[in-house]
Amino acid sequence: MVVYRAPEPRLSFLTSNEERQSFDFFLHQTRYRFPADFSDPVLRSAHSYEALARTVVACGALQQIYEYGDDPLLSSPLGQFAMREYGRALRNVGIRLASDGRDLSLVCCLLFACFECMRGCPRAAVVHIKSGLNILLRCGEELMWNVVSRETMVYLFMRLDSQLVGLLGTSLSRTLRGDGERSSSILERFVLGYNRDDLQHCLEGVLNSIFHDRLDMALTMENRPLSTLPLDQGRALRYLKEWHCKPYIYGQDPDLIRIWYIIAKMYVAVPPDVPEVVWDQFQAEFETVVSLAENYLLRTRQFSQKRTFSFNNGIVSPLYIVGVRCRDVTIRRRAICLLESCERREILWDSTLTAITARRVMEIEESPKIGPEPLGRRVRSVTAVLDDDNGVSVEFD
Repeated sequence: MVVYRAPEPRLSFLTSNEERQSFDFFLHQTRYRFPADFSDPVLRSAHSYEALARTVVACGALQQIYEYGDDPLLSSPLGQFAMREYGRALRNVGIRLASDGRDLSLVCCLLFACFECMRGCPRAAVVHIKSGLNILLRCGEELMWNVVSRETMVYLFMRLDSQLVGLLGTSLSRTLRGDGERSSSILERFVLGYNRDDLQHCLEGVLNSIFHDRLDMALTMENRPLSTLPLDQGRALRYLKEWHCKPYIYGQDPDLIRIWYIIAKMYVAVPPDVPEVVWDQFQAEFETVVSLAENYLLRTRQFSQKRTFSFNNGIVSPLYIVGVRCRDVTIRRRAICLLESCERREILWDSTLTAITARRVMEIEESPKIGPEPLGRRVRSVTAVLDDDNGVSVEFD
């Protein structure tokens, strides 16, 4: 059994009640939003690194507000405290980075991204994710890995990278306001099937490869250069089947496992350049995804919580896919209603924003002004551009 204690006062950490309470909240609640091989070493290292301790305190304070309070502008004393601690953490990380503390900076980049997602600033979260990816890709072989293991950080940033590609795709450069910018795939150093004894790590790699293959096909359609070789669909499907057939994966919810297995299989089967009617063959799969999501929400609901933040791949993205790709009016509405009611942020995926977008797609496709035939018009693509000042801009094609 691992016993945690707050850092010693002589190190100038956790000297106030707010600091101790926020650290305790992270210890007892926030840590379980992350895999144990990340949160456990983070808590141990917080005793030694002020930058990490400040980051933990800021995340613990903000999660209290997001999940249990009503303070979107962070104007309450706890909200202002969370922002002060966040600022102190950013300054401390800058000092550590200047003294070659890049492994610590990488861990903090991940937690900073989660902080920005919880406070509703997804573009700032994307900037932190990109900073972490750059550290990992440029310096990963040179780092000492004193805080969290290299294997754990690689698969967690694969998850973040997959979210960048899945949510933003070819619009990433517009969110970052950079010319020619695109997601820096960890696949440049990742071999499909890597570390197959660890099925969770393997799954992140397979999903990452699927998302990047779809992005590269979309870039080809825009006459832009590719970054990786095309996905071997046969190998990807074999790995998915091998992973899905395992009776149990430690720490993974069985409903989420089935949901993502279905989503991954559909994505492998449907390239982005085919007609939208191809999705109509997956009506049974769409219904299964919605039913599994309903069951998952019913099992995991906590009545004291107003909202939920999670670092899992989760249900928001799959329900959004059903909402925009499924043309069965009943299944589609069930998915959108779940998004509208569940109040979840799963890293970059926000259930409220995705519900608004999916409902707009449904309204466009089912509008009586389009023609006499129902569902006669299909929305082929939805492009999101993030802006922390003006919200999210969504374009339909």
